[in-house]
Amino acid sequence: MKYFVLFLFAASCCAAGPLSFREHVVATDLSGGYQVVAADLNHDGKPDLIALAPGMTDLVWFENPGWQRHVIASGLHDMINLAAWDIDGDGIPEIVVAHGFSMNIQRSAGILSLLQHNGDPREPWTIREIARLPGSHRLRAANGVLVDAPLAGPDAVAPDYRDHVPLVYFTPGDWKQHLIDDDNEGILHGLTIVDWDHSGRDSILTAGFSGIHLRRLVNGKWIRTEISPGDPDPWPKSGASDVALGHLRTRPFIATIEP
Repeated sequence: MKYFVLFLFAASCCAAGPLSFREHVVATDLSGGYQVVAADLNHDGKPDLIALAPGMTDLVWFENPGWQRHVIASGLHDMINLAAWDIDGDGIPEIVVAHGFSMNIQRSAGILSLLQHNGDPREPWTIREIARLPGSHRLRAANGVLVDAPLAGPDAVAPDYRDHVPLVYFTPGDWKQHLIDDDNEGILHGLTIVDWDHSGRDSILTAGFSGIHLRRLVNGKWIRTEISPGDPDPWPKSGASDVALGHLRTRPFIATIEP
């Protein structure tokens, strides 16, 4: 069994020297470490760390600044991704976690569970299943809703994964599922939320076999635009695996992992 080490790199600088970073070990026993999310879980103004590891059944967080370990919830098998944002306005984020994941989409339950604290976020949180979408793989909060990008369509089979992928969002409260589109085919691996046009409203970047695409919500309708086809090799080595938006001073750029 492989264990992963969670590091924190803290910046330091002085007037006479360059910026430098110092490594801090937070944890060394994360089995299958996969995702780290920074969020203030105890409402003290300091970003804490949530660590998700598919090889573990505990979802854990580490409290800033001493990085004490706390268990959010137990009994979560095959966790793959989470999103954290404050839904009820109490200053502590709720967490939605996708679990029951498998690379075999027909066996990937795609369970979405809502985790809510019970007054003290250091104690175990309440777990409630809110939805299922086979293959659920990437979760992000955008415009107050939960965006869910499955890894592939429900009938996709390796290695080509030929099927349309339903990109959806869920509304908090009733957690009703809404389709954004299912225009992407094959693996849809990357999901990034960006303020594309500096309007203060979230847009969606996706990366997969079909390339890099942008979704913008315009007059209540999602508009899909191709940004780049990605790697031109024949399917299934085409497209891109992940995408991020950065800036050099005021000039934006996109970085991808291909294929």
